[in-house]
Amino acid sequence: MSIETLEIWALEGLNICKISPRSWEVAIDYFNSSTDVQRHLPSAQFIAWTKIGTRLSKLSIDVAKSYFLSSPKAMLRIRPRHLDDWVNLSSKLYKGTWKSAKLSSKFFEITPFIMEYISFEEWAKYADFLNNLSKRSYDLAIDSLDLSISLFEKLDNDSGEAINLLLDSSEKCWKDIKIIFEAINAYMVEIEPFNRNQILNLSRKLLVTGNINPIDTMKKTSSILSKINNEEKDQFFNMAKSLSSIDPKSSNDFFDVIPLLLEKINFQQITSWHSQGIKNSENQNSELINDFFTLKSKESREIIDSLSSSIELSNVKDIIRNYSLALTGRQIEVKESSQLAEKNIGWFGDELATTEGSTIFMPSIVNRYLSKEQNFGFLKVISTHQIGHIEFGSFDFDFKKSSNFFEDLRVNETLNNKILGNDYLTDLSKFFDIFSDKKLSLDIFTIFESTRVDSHIFSEYLGIINTYTDIRDSALINRPKIIDLPVRESLVEFLVRISLGQKTNLHIPTEYSKEAKKLSRLIKIIASNKASVEDSAEATIRAYHILIDIKNEQKDEDEFEEFDNDESNDEVQDDNYQEEEIINNLFSEFYKSNDDNDESSDNPENLESDESDDEYSSPQDIDYRGEFKPELSQLLSQMEYSENEFDDLGTNEPITQEQLEEMLKNSPEMEEFDQNMEESDNSKLSDVIENLMKELSNRDIENNQNDSGTLQHVDEDGGPLSATEDGSFTYDEWDFRASEYKINWCMIQEKVMADGDSEFYKKTLNDNSHLLFQIKKQFELFIPEMYRKQKRLIDGEEHDLDAVLEAVIDLKTGITPDEKLYWRRNKHERSVAVAFLLDMSASTAEAIDDTKKSSDEWGAPDDPVEYMAWLRSRRTDGIRRSYKRIVDVEKEGISLLVNSLETLGDMYGIYGFSGYGRENVEFYTIKDLDEKFSEIIPKRIDRISPLHATRMGPAIRHTITKLSEADTKSKFLFLISDGRPQDRGYSREGVEKEYAVHDTKQSLIEAKNKGITPFCLTVDKSGHDYMKTMMDDFSYEVLTDISMLPKRLPQLYKNLTT
Repeated sequence: MSIETLEIWALEGLNICKISPRSWEVAIDYFNSSTDVQRHLPSAQFIAWTKIGTRLSKLSIDVAKSYFLSSPKAMLRIRPRHLDDWVNLSSKLYKGTWKSAKLSSKFFEITPFIMEYISFEEWAKYADFLNNLSKRSYDLAIDSLDLSISLFEKLDNDSGEAINLLLDSSEKCWKDIKIIFEAINAYMVEIEPFNRNQILNLSRKLLVTGNINPIDTMKKTSSILSKINNEEKDQFFNMAKSLSSIDPKSSNDFFDVIPLLLEKINFQQITSWHSQGIKNSENQNSELINDFFTLKSKESREIIDSLSSSIELSNVKDIIRNYSLALTGRQIEVKESSQLAEKNIGWFGDELATTEGSTIFMPSIVNRYLSKEQNFGFLKVISTHQIGHIEFGSFDFDFKKSSNFFEDLRVNETLNNKILGNDYLTDLSKFFDIFSDKKLSLDIFTIFESTRVDSHIFSEYLGIINTYTDIRDSALINRPKIIDLPVRESLVEFLVRISLGQKTNLHIPTEYSKEAKKLSRLIKIIASNKASVEDSAEATIRAYHILIDIKNEQKDEDEFEEFDNDESNDEVQDDNYQEEEIINNLFSEFYKSNDDNDESSDNPENLESDESDDEYSSPQDIDYRGEFKPELSQLLSQMEYSENEFDDLGTNEPITQEQLEEMLKNSPEMEEFDQNMEESDNSKLSDVIENLMKELSNRDIENNQNDSGTLQHVDEDGGPLSATEDGSFTYDEWDFRASEYKINWCMIQEKVMADGDSEFYKKTLNDNSHLLFQIKKQFELFIPEMYRKQKRLIDGEEHDLDAVLEAVIDLKTGITPDEKLYWRRNKHERSVAVAFLLDMSASTAEAIDDTKKSSDEWGAPDDPVEYMAWLRSRRTDGIRRSYKRIVDVEKEGISLLVNSLETLGDMYGIYGFSGYGRENVEFYTIKDLDEKFSEIIPKRIDRISPLHATRMGPAIRHTITKLSEADTKSKFLFLISDGRPQDRGYSREGVEKEYAVHDTKQSLIEAKNKGITPFCLTVDKSGHDYMKTMMDDFSYEVLTDISMLPKRLPQLYKNLTT
């Protein structure tokens, strides 16, 4: 350093000391850091560095201190020519406040660490990001500096695109900055740099052009990349870029669709579909483009369908349901396996078909083969097997019932005594409790019972034999080799292969050839079409006795031999299984297992097994046979009460939670669940028990309703409906959770109300003659209102005083006056169409005056399912009604209104609605809009009565359709209800209640959009709770006194239509 430079350096230090009382602190840092800084800077830049420090000291002591303290390490990263730029970046962040000083200081301090991973140009861009962010929140900007260190380190010198995204995010979505940092860490760090930059660039583009949150883009695209190979990744980015240039929103929705498409078609087919969509977009608006890429358009779905070989269960559910009906002669519901798993009642997988005794559950998509025909064939086979379990009695097992082919060991007195003291919820629970190794017993029983079901299918359902055989044969292809398995497992696998029809190339352990012969003969017995589920149980006992004594040890390949399947070479012609020996073995096993359980905690040696034995593992699943849980299925099949159990009074004892817990803990079906559950975690099992109790309770309620002759529920699952009969109409339904319509989701069944008696109508008019007079008087007042004074006419009834005065003034001022000096009354024609829509749900059977009955007798239960049953019992009781129901008051109000409406001459229609499920929304025409009043209308009014549920949405939409056809200037929809919309799967609990309210609200919005004014009158005292949401800005009234309905109805009509 020259003397001149040294003097300047010392002088600058003295100048810093003089700036403020605290500036001596800065001066100390200045002198301490100067030596290290001088080593890295030429003299000219060093002097510049000193002068910059003096300038910063005048601005902020804290900023200057940070500048000097960070300089020695920063000079290792910053080139001398960038010194001024670096200081300017920090100075830009300082705005004269203490928070800005903190940010500017932090910027200096963090520079040496950040510059290890990014270039100076990127650091300058990051400073712009901080500057933008600081205009909104200094705290967020300071936090972002801390977050940047770990992020840039993980991005490994490749942070440019991340900084660009952060810079644009600071303008578009600054409140989400922290979450964006987290998203980059979560989704981007592990991705290969080239693909990562592609995603970040795409996220930025969609943010800028479509205001689409980059977090969504990063999450969706990173997930897609994990599902495709490297070559497809380039194609994916090209597709995303081309679509984002046309319509950013569609590009974002496109990311949601790709995972769904990958389940149906391959990536090259997705590319073809995308190309067609891009081609179509040349002449389409944004909405149509979006419909294509979200699969809402018919063309888009047809293209996918033509490209795909997969079968979606939702598209063929009705076919499978009808197929089940044709096979069994009874209705069997069809659902997706995931729906059963979501219930968390003992089934945990969603890949395999299964049943719980009344419904068959199948995978949502089948895509095993290259053709639709083969995939549909597989779907038919797996559904047929599950149907077979129901049809051929897999869950009808009776412990005391005799088998057809065996001497019944399970009903032997010794075994009965063994299990006499235990309570069992099902006969299958009692059966499995015979065995100490319950996993092995369940595996054997599953093989035998599945074999029996297959045999019955081959005997009874001849039309599916060829397809079934092909699928069964293909199930053998990827099974493990017998010679690779431990001995016991190899013999179980041998059983599986024989059950699948394999006859050659079967290997068995040489040492156990006789045992293999016995197992083979058991399978042949069970394969008889006369075998029952009790035969499967007896075969299980015998096979278990054979296998339990065989060690599960590994054998060399040369210790196996090919199985001789020739019956003529069978040395043991008489199948004497030594029943007494089997019973004694099972008996001793039972007590041995109990003793082991008691002593295992005290004696660790009891837990040790033979070191040569491998732990037994169940055989590999057979895909077409699905998941088999006989014990749980039998429990669910027999509903809430355990079979043949009665208390002292002779009534069924309900299942207790303790009994259910005991059953599940001992059930072999829950073993996989137990293995995945930590020892201390009992909450998961408790959840299963709680859910199972609810399921049993719900099934019992539904069963009781069905027994009493009520209409069967139709499940809410499935796809679009088709109106194929006269009087049936399909309508969309609004799903507010997905913000989209379920296309053709509900079916209206329109019927003309049957004739009743006109006495009700006449009696209502007679009993309310005074009120009727008042209503007519009110309506007659409409007539003068129908004449309007028309002013400023050339000729008329009288002079128009205002016009005359104006004419006089014009004459005085020399202006030619207007000649229109008269007025007259012109008749104003009313052009009104009103549709009255009456709620005919079961709840309208509720009495409006319950004082004549005790609360115990007439109290309505809170549970919605029990409430429906209560109302039906009231509707069907044999006691003559001495009270008035809600529906009776509705009928009275309509009767009085109809009589008076004829005075006005307005077009009006009267309709009622009810139903049960989306496929049966009943719509009754009492008087159509264009129908003249006649003696038949009072008779139809008489037949208005409580029916089922209240699915308002489709009923309102059908009424809209009718009103839209009316040629009038004003149209009104008058809805009269006694409560919130309710139907199965539409409004039962939790979010479903909101679902129904929002669908009804959307239907009213549809009415408004078509020029129809909706109005709702409810007699539900708690109506304000949901009406505010449902009616939104539409008019409505909550009538707390139902008896006022006949009087209030005409008043509301007048207010609404004038």
